[in-house]
Amino acid sequence: MNESNELDALEGKVFWQGDEGYEDARGAAVWRANKPNRYPKVIVVAESAAEVAIAVRHAAKHGLKVGVRSGGHSWTSPHLRDGAMLIDVSRLNGIDVDTGTRHVWVGPGAKGEKVNDALKPHGLIVPTGHHSTVAVGGFLMCGGFGWNSRLWGNGCAQIAGVEVVTAQGEIIYADEHTNRDFWWAVRGSGAGYFGVVTRFRLTAHPLPAVMKSSVYVYPADVLEALLTWAREIANDVPPFVELVITSTAHDPDGNWAPVRLTLSALAITDTDEEADKALAMFERCPVVDRATKRKTFQPTNLTERYVSGTAADPVGYRYACDNLYTNAPASELIPRMRELFTSLPTPRSHVFWFNWGPVKPLGDLVLSVQGDIYLGAYSIWSDPSEDAAMDAWPVEQMRKLEDLSAGGQMNDENMLARPDKYLSDEVSDKLERLRAQHDPNGVFLSFLTAETR
Repeated sequence: MNESNELDALEGKVFWQGDEGYEDARGAAVWRANKPNRYPKVIVVAESAAEVAIAVRHAAKHGLKVGVRSGGHSWTSPHLRDGAMLIDVSRLNGIDVDTGTRHVWVGPGAKGEKVNDALKPHGLIVPTGHHSTVAVGGFLMCGGFGWNSRLWGNGCAQIAGVEVVTAQGEIIYADEHTNRDFWWAVRGSGAGYFGVVTRFRLTAHPLPAVMKSSVYVYPADVLEALLTWAREIANDVPPFVELVITSTAHDPDGNWAPVRLTLSALAITDTDEEADKALAMFERCPVVDRATKRKTFQPTNLTERYVSGTAADPVGYRYACDNLYTNAPASELIPRMRELFTSLPTPRSHVFWFNWGPVKPLGDLVLSVQGDIYLGAYSIWSDPSEDAAMDAWPVEQMRKLEDLSAGGQMNDENMLARPDKYLSDEVSDKLERLRAQHDPNGVFLSFLTAETR
């Protein structure tokens, strides 16, 4: 199929619905095994900003809405829409380190692990997703919990500049001083952005000399005591420490096992003394003597951390999730945690508690909602016949806690099934005003909701 010759220059990179190769391209645009039953009219696999511009101009001319995919890790895949154009920018994955300015230029399809591999010889690091399979594009634009983000800020806060293809098919550069609207909007708008980012200019940080971790595995019967203590010390956890508590119920082979709670603390700092002092607080947990496994004060490195993070969400499975932030005190929050943490619907499903607080001002970002504690529920399964039940479980669990919600974060959102507050009212209004100004004909798709699917 060929509506016009605009896309002829992209021979071998354009797949119309019904073409050979279309379904492969559609499937590749979604990381998880359960692919949504949504079918773009055409998929363009771009390899340069110029090719993205050609695709956008074609879409604008022919009245096609445009969705964009970088890594395809989004759980609800808002980039995949019926009758639209999907621009796949996963091949825009270049990495160019500028040591003179401590910046790095990265394509949206670059994996975070590869970016930090390139930065390591220069003694630098940027906060990226904790999984090696996560590309930087969606991670950055949705906000992004990254390495040391409690100290350095979310992934989107590291964006110093962007190369963008506009709704008019023009390639522009944007930063705090030039085309500022496009720079401001990219830092946390996720699928709501009104352009296609083809390169990010990120601010890197000096690579800390020390990474140490402590891990404790607890039985489920200490859940209330463990989480109460974790909630009460939230403000005392140093900003260079990532504190995570997960519930899982599988053995090494992925079969059912008793629910266990794993407390993992990772210190990323400059000296062993600072790391050890920070990690020592977890030895004072009131139920520490109930831990069935303890591995404490262990030196680690970024490579090991990526392996560990990726292992939690293995490739080849079907996934669904939902999340919320909460500021609720322990007295309100903890009595309602047992069902969430122990009703896992499959062995590999898990619940994630992340100590984000004490919150600090986000600054002039689109990212504008946060809370002291982040809760995420993830169902993981293999059997397609279980899709409906597994899709429903995380949503149902978060729905039961909605009265405690301070909002949600877009990396693991489920706007399609359970809308929450992802942006402040002021920021949301500003974003929509800028969309109307810079994309008046609505070339770009926005958030995926029940109304827009």
